[in-house]
Amino acid sequence: MRINHYNSIQSYPYKKQTSDLQQEKSQLLYKKDEIQISDEAKKLLSSSKFEQDRAEKVSELKSRIKNGTYQIDSSKTAQTILNFWREF
Repeated sequence: MRINHYNSIQSYPYKKQTSDLQQEKSQLLYKKDEIQISDEAKKLLSSSKFEQDRAEKVSELKSRIKNGTYQIDSSKTAQTILNFWREF
């Protein structure tokens, strides 16, 4: 029976498995979110009517806020929130 000196062992079979697991964990930690938009949705978003309507609405709201004439209807806001939660 031959017994090797404890310093003569160069590699440990479990060390490689541990390093592989650590590598997989680090890859999971740094995984980034992705979003995929269908071609149909892209067409809808890029339509000029949508962009034009949105730009007009935003400019109108900005001018109303700047003039101090923008009023928030709290009952309409509350009703919208309630309707949203009722759908779930």
